[in-house]
Amino acid sequence: CFGQDATQNAIYAAKNLNAAPPQQRIYKYDKILPNVGAVYKFTPEASVFASFSQGLSVPGTDPLYNSIFFAANAPGTQPAPETTNNYELGLRYASNSVAAQLTGWYNQYNNRLSSSYDPVNEIVVFRNLGKVDKYGVDASVSFKPIPEVALYAFTSYLKSEIKDNVANGKDLAGNILFNETAGKQESGSPDFSFGGTVRGTLGPVDLGVTAKRTGSRFVNDENLAPGFTSGGVFTAVYGAKAPAYTLVNLDARINLEFLGLNDKTFLQLNVYNLFDELYVGGFGGSANQNSIPFVQIGAPRTVSGTVTVAF
Repeated sequence: CFGQDATQNAIYAAKNLNAAPPQQRIYKYDKILPNVGAVYKFTPEASVFASFSQGLSVPGTDPLYNSIFFAANAPGTQPAPETTNNYELGLRYASNSVAAQLTGWYNQYNNRLSSSYDPVNEIVVFRNLGKVDKYGVDASVSFKPIPEVALYAFTSYLKSEIKDNVANGKDLAGNILFNETAGKQESGSPDFSFGGTVRGTLGPVDLGVTAKRTGSRFVNDENLAPGFTSGGVFTAVYGAKAPAYTLVNLDARINLEFLGLNDKTFLQLNVYNLFDELYVGGFGGSANQNSIPFVQIGAPRTVSGTVTVAF
């Protein structure tokens, strides 16, 4: 409940620099979100489609809780929601053996929010990138030349642009400092990815191989090599980008009906990261080159097997 005595609240806050006094605040977020689309079929197999939508992403509990450390009516106390304008245009083709799609998209973000987890301090760090434009092209095609063989391929190309330099505190003279982010790409997202799957059936055996190439990703929003400054000298500790990597996964299933069991009993084998690739997995990125993000190293080769028995 809300502390009624302002003096007691002030004493509480002074004694607990990393805490806020008991209080209650109500935040309200609402927005009408239109979503319209159209499809035109110019042959039985081929069609063109277009859509427009708006999105709203309200702040999560972490930024809301952080806001209570400031006075209730202070400027900027209420975290602003992230809003988007989303545009999409594409082509589809579908027949008995082929299905394909090509889509171009363009998203406009306002008050773009990004987050990353700091495992040392066990906190989620949020940063506001302001206005960000993201656009790209996605394509996929599947082909089944015979009932026993299925092929699938996909590719994606993505670009982003941060519109403004992002404020990053003040210097000793009270001047606002900025990260040099204007015109740069948002960190943590690959420029491209592509891959495919080959799946075949031979008697009781189903075998599939999937490969995916993930492109390089900028480590921070300034698109510079991260590091630290000591004695006025900057030392880079990593490249500006996390390198691209390729993963190959294998899956196999053997139907055990030939052993006299029912047709829903099978042995499943999965191999993740077949060639034991060492790669940087997910990371949220960071605001500038003086902030070194924590990353997750991808899982090594992992083999799992399961037996499913139906009665």
